[in-house]
Amino acid sequence: MELAAQEQLEREIVRLENEIRFLKSELKGRHELEEQLLRAQKMEALAALSGGIAHDFNNILHCILGYTEWALLQGCESSPDHEPLKQIVSMVKKGKYLAGQLLAFGRKMDAQLEVLNFNQILKNVEKILQRTIPRMIDIELQLDDNLKNVAANAGQCEQILMNLCINAKDSMPEGGKLTLKTDNICLNGGPDSVHLDLPPGNYIRLTIADTGHGISEDALTHIYEPFFTTKAKGKGTGLGLSMVYAIVKNYDGAIECSSSPGAGTTFRIYLPPAVAVADFVQSGSQQQLSDISRGHEVVLIVDDETDIINISQKILEESGYTVITARSGEEGIAKYLQNQVDLVLLDVSMPGIGGIKCLRHIISLSSEAKVIIISGYLLSGQIEEAMTLGAKAFLTKPFSFEELRTTVRNVLEQNLN
Repeated sequence: MELAAQEQLEREIVRLENEIRFLKSELKGRHELEEQLLRAQKMEALAALSGGIAHDFNNILHCILGYTEWALLQGCESSPDHEPLKQIVSMVKKGKYLAGQLLAFGRKMDAQLEVLNFNQILKNVEKILQRTIPRMIDIELQLDDNLKNVAANAGQCEQILMNLCINAKDSMPEGGKLTLKTDNICLNGGPDSVHLDLPPGNYIRLTIADTGHGISEDALTHIYEPFFTTKAKGKGTGLGLSMVYAIVKNYDGAIECSSSPGAGTTFRIYLPPAVAVADFVQSGSQQQLSDISRGHEVVLIVDDETDIINISQKILEESGYTVITARSGEEGIAKYLQNQVDLVLLDVSMPGIGGIKCLRHIISLSSEAKVIIISGYLLSGQIEEAMTLGAKAFLTKPFSFEELRTTVRNVLEQNLN
């Protein structure tokens, strides 16, 4: 009896130990999910913040560019101010690029999409890398010949790969191996899908692996945050990986990183395959005119930024146009009804009814209305919505005098015999 009781006790101890291990595993999994959720919420908050900052930054840059170009027009090349003013214009363009990176991180920029195969993009990037990275780094391509296509922007895809490959290069100062791999993968809704926050289904997977010095566990939790960098001061902006993260998320994909100090780093990117060739929205850029003719038409500018109205009014009046201004969508509609307007310059991001509702109202008043939408940033889908409603073109701040005059002239001359 004592032996049987002892055996039963041992079995109960084993059962309890198994149950404890199971509970520990469950708690660990729940803790990891909570951390993942907190990181996701943090990234979303940072994305929203960066988008708002970039919007205001673009408005400021637009005014700086406008007044600087105006000063250049009033002066002459022999003036001592000419070169400094040109330098300001050059710096504004650099600021525009920085704002563009922040907007991309905030996922507030539309991009022209096309059906692409990442094998070809990787081959193109490899050619660039062969000419630019040290020869002691070996590059190996492992490409799936049956890789599915994706709906993406070629420039952004190259940007993803170049950012990751340059980071890999920097982590191997004494040489190493860079592996670029593609394959198709099916996520069945198990732990991988949960970990990646992706719905079950088919995906293409890009793997970028290096044999460099790796990333610490603490740094891994921050690598996608804007302005976070492990590089020395002056060696990086800290926007590269945040850009990669934003672009991937904008394509409804996911990115994961595994690394440890001294053991190299591996990034894996998951993107949904293209379901079919689609008619994607073209950007609103217009063909440039070699000789911008003066105008005589009436232009209504609707914008809540006084400085932006002032500088746009100056250049358009200088070019012969009659300019009417409004500082809200409601006032814009009233001015449109009160005057014979030939073209509307309409800011999208305004208090009150906003630009899109104002556009919809103007088009309802006249289906032939010629409207150019302008903004410091355009939320994903707004370009497509505006063009579908009837907008003829769009301009993203900061834009130059030449871009403004060219786009205005092109739109006014549409449908003219």
